[in-house]
Amino acid sequence: MNKISTLTILAICFCGFFSKVNAEEKIFLGDLKPMKRKVGFGNDFLITNGDCGVRDGGSTGAFLIDGKPATKGLFTHCDSEVVFAVPPGVRKFVAVGTMPNYSRAFKDGKPWGEVDRLDGSWSYEVLVDGVQVYESEPLCSYVKKNVSIQIDIPENARHITLKTHMLGNGNCDHSIWAEPYFIKP
Repeated sequence: MNKISTLTILAICFCGFFSKVNAEEKIFLGDLKPMKRKVGFGNDFLITNGDCGVRDGGSTGAFLIDGKPATKGLFTHCDSEVVFAVPPGVRKFVAVGTMPNYSRAFKDGKPWGEVDRLDGSWSYEVLVDGVQVYESEPLCSYVKKNVSIQIDIPENARHITLKTHMLGNGNCDHSIWAEPYFIKP
Protein backbone atom coordinates (compact mmCIF):
# COMPACT_ATOMS: atom_id res chain seq x y z
CA MET A 1 0.00 0.00 0.00
CA ASN A 2 2.80 2.39 0.89
CA LYS A 3 4.55 1.60 -2.41
CA ILE A 4 1.37 2.42 -4.38
CA SER A 5 0.91 5.71 -2.55
CA THR A 6 4.47 6.74 -3.35
CA LEU A 7 3.99 5.88 -7.03
CA THR A 8 0.71 7.79 -7.12
CA ILE A 9 2.33 10.88 -5.61
CA LEU A 10 5.24 10.67 -8.06
CA ALA A 11 2.83 10.34 -11.00
CA ILE A 12 0.85 13.38 -9.87
CA CYS A 13 4.03 15.45 -9.46
CA PHE A 14 5.35 14.23 -12.84
CA CYS A 15 2.08 15.15 -14.64
CA GLY A 16 1.92 18.50 -12.85
CA PHE A 17 5.46 19.31 -13.97
CA PHE A 18 4.72 18.58 -17.62
CA SER A 19 1.40 20.43 -17.64
CA LYS A 20 3.26 23.57 -16.48
CA VAL A 21 5.98 23.08 -19.08
CA ASN A 22 3.40 22.79 -21.88
CA ALA A 23 1.14 25.61 -20.64
CA GLU A 24 0.56 28.52 -23.01
CA GLU A 25 1.19 32.08 -21.94
CA LYS A 26 -1.42 34.61 -23.08
CA ILE A 27 -0.64 38.30 -23.52
CA PHE A 28 -3.73 40.54 -23.72
CA LEU A 29 -3.23 43.20 -26.39
CA GLY A 30 -4.87 45.76 -24.11
CA ASP A 31 -1.88 45.42 -21.77
CA LEU A 32 0.45 46.56 -24.58
CA LYS A 33 0.94 50.07 -25.92
CA PRO A 34 0.09 50.30 -29.63
CA MET A 35 2.79 51.58 -31.98
CA LYS A 36 0.05 53.25 -34.02
CA ARG A 37 -3.67 53.69 -33.46
CA LYS A 38 -6.33 55.16 -35.76
CA VAL A 39 -9.97 54.69 -34.79
CA GLY A 40 -12.61 55.79 -37.28
CA PHE A 41 -14.87 57.57 -34.81
CA GLY A 42 -14.82 58.39 -31.11
CA ASN A 43 -12.15 57.78 -28.52
CA ASP A 44 -13.11 54.40 -27.08
CA PHE A 45 -10.46 51.75 -27.44
CA LEU A 46 -9.84 49.40 -24.52
CA ILE A 47 -12.52 47.20 -22.95
CA THR A 48 -11.72 45.29 -19.78
CA ASN A 49 -15.09 45.16 -18.03
CA GLY A 50 -17.30 43.53 -20.66
CA ASP A 51 -19.01 46.80 -21.64
CA CYS A 52 -17.91 48.82 -24.67
CA GLY A 53 -20.12 51.73 -23.61
CA VAL A 54 -22.07 51.96 -26.88
CA ARG A 55 -25.77 52.62 -26.39
CA ASP A 56 -26.86 53.38 -29.98
CA GLY A 57 -29.55 51.39 -31.74
CA GLY A 58 -30.67 49.37 -28.74
CA SER A 59 -27.21 48.14 -27.83
CA THR A 60 -26.63 46.97 -24.29
CA GLY A 61 -22.93 47.82 -24.40
CA ALA A 62 -22.05 44.18 -23.75
CA PHE A 63 -20.51 42.03 -26.46
CA LEU A 64 -20.81 38.32 -27.06
CA ILE A 65 -18.78 35.39 -28.35
CA ASP A 66 -21.03 32.53 -29.52
CA GLY A 67 -23.85 33.95 -27.43
CA LYS A 68 -21.80 34.19 -24.22
CA PRO A 69 -20.59 37.46 -22.65
CA ALA A 70 -16.98 38.42 -23.31
CA THR A 71 -15.04 40.67 -20.96
CA LYS A 72 -11.94 41.99 -22.73
CA GLY A 73 -11.44 43.56 -26.08
CA LEU A 74 -10.34 46.39 -28.30
CA PHE A 75 -13.10 48.68 -29.55
CA THR A 76 -12.21 50.15 -32.95
CA HIS A 77 -14.96 51.94 -34.85
CA CYS A 78 -14.39 51.51 -38.62
CA ASP A 79 -12.23 52.35 -40.49
CA SER A 80 -9.49 51.53 -38.03
CA GLU A 81 -5.86 50.48 -37.91
CA VAL A 82 -3.94 49.47 -34.79
CA VAL A 83 -0.32 48.30 -34.89
CA PHE A 84 1.42 46.39 -32.09
CA ALA A 85 4.99 45.19 -31.72
CA VAL A 86 5.10 41.39 -31.57
CA PRO A 87 6.57 40.30 -28.21
CA PRO A 88 9.51 37.86 -28.34
CA GLY A 89 8.55 34.18 -28.42
CA VAL A 90 4.95 34.75 -29.55
CA ARG A 91 3.70 32.18 -32.09
CA LYS A 92 -0.04 32.91 -32.40
CA PHE A 93 -2.56 35.71 -32.38
CA VAL A 94 -6.18 34.96 -31.53
CA ALA A 95 -9.28 37.13 -31.32
CA VAL A 96 -12.97 37.11 -32.16
CA GLY A 97 -14.40 39.81 -34.39
CA THR A 98 -17.76 40.85 -32.96
CA MET A 99 -20.06 43.80 -32.20
CA PRO A 100 -22.02 45.18 -29.24
CA ASN A 101 -25.05 43.10 -28.26
CA TYR A 102 -27.58 44.95 -30.37
CA SER A 103 -31.23 44.33 -29.71
CA ARG A 104 -33.72 45.26 -32.39
CA ALA A 105 -34.89 48.50 -30.85
CA PHE A 106 -38.36 49.90 -31.29
CA LYS A 107 -39.39 53.51 -30.99
CA ASP A 108 -43.06 54.36 -30.44
CA GLY A 109 -44.00 50.74 -31.25
CA LYS A 110 -42.28 50.83 -34.65
CA PRO A 111 -38.90 49.34 -35.69
CA TRP A 112 -36.01 51.75 -35.40
CA GLY A 113 -35.55 53.58 -38.72
CA GLU A 114 -32.22 52.08 -39.84
CA VAL A 115 -32.18 48.67 -38.19
CA ASP A 116 -30.11 47.06 -40.97
CA ARG A 117 -27.23 49.39 -40.19
CA LEU A 118 -26.70 47.34 -37.04
CA ASP A 119 -25.82 44.14 -38.84
CA GLY A 120 -22.04 44.38 -39.01
CA SER A 121 -21.26 45.91 -42.39
CA TRP A 122 -17.50 45.76 -41.86
CA SER A 123 -14.65 43.29 -42.22
CA TYR A 124 -11.49 42.42 -40.27
CA GLU A 125 -7.97 42.23 -41.67
CA VAL A 126 -4.68 41.18 -40.06
CA LEU A 127 -1.22 41.91 -41.44
CA VAL A 128 2.10 40.63 -40.10
CA ASP A 129 5.05 42.84 -41.05
CA GLY A 130 2.89 44.50 -43.71
CA VAL A 131 1.78 41.23 -45.36
CA GLN A 132 -1.90 40.32 -45.25
CA VAL A 133 -2.39 37.00 -43.43
CA TYR A 134 -6.14 37.17 -42.77
CA GLU A 135 -9.25 38.86 -44.14
CA SER A 136 -12.80 38.13 -43.01
CA GLU A 137 -16.04 38.22 -44.89
CA PRO A 138 -18.40 41.04 -43.81
CA LEU A 139 -19.36 40.38 -40.19
CA CYS A 140 -23.05 40.33 -41.16
CA SER A 141 -22.42 37.19 -43.26
CA TYR A 142 -21.66 35.14 -40.11
CA VAL A 143 -24.78 33.70 -38.48
CA LYS A 144 -23.71 34.50 -34.91
CA LYS A 145 -22.32 37.92 -35.89
CA ASN A 146 -18.82 36.96 -34.78
CA VAL A 147 -15.79 35.45 -36.47
CA SER A 148 -12.92 33.52 -34.91
CA ILE A 149 -9.49 34.81 -35.94
CA GLN A 150 -6.40 32.65 -35.42
CA ILE A 151 -3.06 33.63 -36.95
CA ASP A 152 0.29 31.84 -36.82
CA ILE A 153 3.06 34.35 -36.13
CA PRO A 154 6.40 33.71 -37.90
CA GLU A 155 9.45 33.42 -35.66
CA ASN A 156 11.02 36.77 -36.63
CA ALA A 157 7.83 38.83 -36.95
CA ARG A 158 8.19 42.42 -35.76
CA HIS A 159 4.67 43.86 -35.78
CA ILE A 160 1.03 42.97 -36.30
CA THR A 161 -1.58 45.31 -37.80
CA LEU A 162 -5.28 44.94 -36.99
CA LYS A 163 -7.64 46.68 -39.41
CA THR A 164 -11.38 47.05 -39.78
CA HIS A 165 -12.90 48.16 -43.07
CA MET A 166 -16.18 49.99 -43.49
CA LEU A 167 -18.26 48.20 -46.13
CA GLY A 168 -21.44 50.23 -45.87
CA ASN A 169 -22.33 53.70 -44.72
CA GLY A 170 -20.24 53.57 -41.52
CA ASN A 171 -23.15 54.18 -39.15
CA CYS A 172 -22.81 52.10 -35.97
CA ASP A 173 -19.70 50.27 -37.23
CA HIS A 174 -18.81 49.43 -33.63
CA SER A 175 -16.26 46.74 -34.40
CA ILE A 176 -14.72 44.83 -31.51
CA TRP A 177 -11.65 42.59 -31.38
CA ALA A 178 -12.89 40.43 -28.48
CA GLU A 179 -10.42 38.51 -26.31
CA PRO A 180 -7.38 39.53 -28.42
CA TYR A 181 -4.27 37.67 -27.26
CA PHE A 182 -0.76 36.87 -28.37
CA ILE A 183 0.09 33.32 -27.35
CA LYS A 184 3.49 31.92 -26.45
CA PRO A 185 3.81 28.14 -26.65
